[in-house]
Amino acid sequence: MQQTVTRLKKNAWLDGVVIFSFAAVLLALFVQYDAFEYVVEFSDRHEAWELDEILTLLMVMSPAAALFAWRRGRETREELFGRIKAEQEAQKLSLHDPLTGLPNRQNITEQIQRALITADTAPFTLALIDMDRFRDINDLHGRGVADRLLAAVAERLADAAGSGATISRLSSNEFAVLLLDLPSEKALLSRLQSLADCFLKPFELAGKTFSCAASIGVTHVTQPRLSVDDALSQADAAMHRMKACGLGGFSFFETGMEEAALRRARIGMELAEAIGQDRIQPYYQPLVDLINGRIIGYEVLARWHLEDGCVRLPDDFISVAEDTGLINELYYSMLRQTAQEVRHWPSDLTFALNLSPAQFDDEWLVHKTLQILAEAGVAPGRMEIEITESALANDIDRARAIIREFKRQRIQVALDDFGTGYSSLRHLRELDFDKLKIDRSFIHDLNANPTSQMIVRSVTSLAHSLGLQVTVEGIDSLLNADKVIGYGCDIGQGFLYGPPSRERLEASFALEYAA
Repeated sequence: MQQTVTRLKKNAWLDGVVIFSFAAVLLALFVQYDAFEYVVEFSDRHEAWELDEILTLLMVMSPAAALFAWRRGRETREELFGRIKAEQEAQKLSLHDPLTGLPNRQNITEQIQRALITADTAPFTLALIDMDRFRDINDLHGRGVADRLLAAVAERLADAAGSGATISRLSSNEFAVLLLDLPSEKALLSRLQSLADCFLKPFELAGKTFSCAASIGVTHVTQPRLSVDDALSQADAAMHRMKACGLGGFSFFETGMEEAALRRARIGMELAEAIGQDRIQPYYQPLVDLINGRIIGYEVLARWHLEDGCVRLPDDFISVAEDTGLINELYYSMLRQTAQEVRHWPSDLTFALNLSPAQFDDEWLVHKTLQILAEAGVAPGRMEIEITESALANDIDRARAIIREFKRQRIQVALDDFGTGYSSLRHLRELDFDKLKIDRSFIHDLNANPTSQMIVRSVTSLAHSLGLQVTVEGIDSLLNADKVIGYGCDIGQGFLYGPPSRERLEASFALEYAA
């Protein structure tokens, strides 16, 4: 834009010089040849032509023409600068996000490109921030609330990033922060921690409180030969590693993360098709009554059958399903397939299905669950929902409402992986669970670890005092079984009783190992 203004000013100056020079030459010629006398003599000879009046009119019109030219020039100048301002505004809008006012992807890409030129002498840090479960907030509360949340997040990030940083909104719920000229590693870590802390305090919007966690991926760039896409890919890979942990905070890029990110991307592209074709199928692991050794039900575990005959385990695709918003479809697919098989089981057998934290904002969750059970002719009382402690940490009020709805329909609810999450005693006190599942991490070394023994014994006693049954995961030996039976645990699960299988076991287990 500045170049256009300069060019127009230069052209106007040149036009003035040309006009002035031409006028000076004419004046010199008129003076030298007494041009005025010739004009007067010519006018006298042709009095009938009224040339003197015409010349007088031209003399009077000259100032008027000059005034008109000046006014038109001023209007043209105002119009030109208005157009330039509009073009500058359009340029600004093309480089900034209209919702938050932050630089957009194109803008930050150009800045990263400039930073890469001197990355060997002036290293920089790039952080990608992804707001967890933003899609659920948008779906449940509407776009207006979601937009206000994004604007509030942008303000907090701007305050936390400090001077010398550039914050950009890359996509709907993803931000980038470019950090330059930080004096030390300590200063960098402090700045990154400030960015992570932006999401610790809830957001107050539209009379409601929103807790919004975020996963931050960081790459520290010291190599000019990297491309912008390389730098963004590294930060993105680190961000997905942090998201997979499910704890919030930030993670630095390490070699090998990119391959993992590409693998997740491939899994995400294949997942929807696999769900639609029922290639993710339910496997059943026995739940055994530790008092009499009888199978009382099965936990349903997802297994993805690939076209090459291999089987993909849940750890490889459950988090991808949560990130891509396919977790609800996966849950309903698993429930539908299981219900069709449970209808042919003995009526006293139950089944347990895991519920993802990402499903808590699905307002139709309980309704659709009941609908699928009704279509298959399976009583709701035969179903059990397992909820992890990490799910409760995000929004305990919503969890309480979900649990209450399931219980109202006589669907039992178990607290899964007890001891590995947060505020476990608070959850037991405030939420109406039917069962408590002790995580396998306390069982694998139970015979040799006095601490694990004390934890299992104490948790079992506590659960029973609250009227809860206790299920123990990871029982893989007679010695482990003997221990947990001695502690009074109610239900056992593990490879001792059978691995997850497509075929339902019907055996009972002898109690020769019981205490």
